[in-house]
Amino acid sequence: MDYKLYVVTQEGEEREISYKPYEYNNLMELVVNELWEDWGDCMGRAICGTCHIEILGAYHAEPEQFEEHTISLLPNKKAKSRLACQITPDKRVNNMRFRILKDFD
Repeated sequence: MDYKLYVVTQEGEEREISYKPYEYNNLMELVVNELWEDWGDCMGRAICGTCHIEILGAYHAEPEQFEEHTISLLPNKKAKSRLACQITPDKRVNNMRFRILKDFD
């Protein structure tokens, strides 16, 4: 069964992505593969903050301490900031909507 999620790109366009649960290790890899976004410098280790996103709807998994630390260092953090490399593309993200944040958005 395919699921969907919605991404507001850095250019402000909303894009729909279909995915199969666990097809990718994390949300960052899914978006890079499907939208060719150039982000994720640390390759999913939650230390660079380049895959910074803002959740624009419901998603209730809390970030781990190391992810919270990285987010705390970002100048553009939001109340619902997360790192895409720390979110598993499973059924919980079905219909999730999020925005890719620029460096100083």
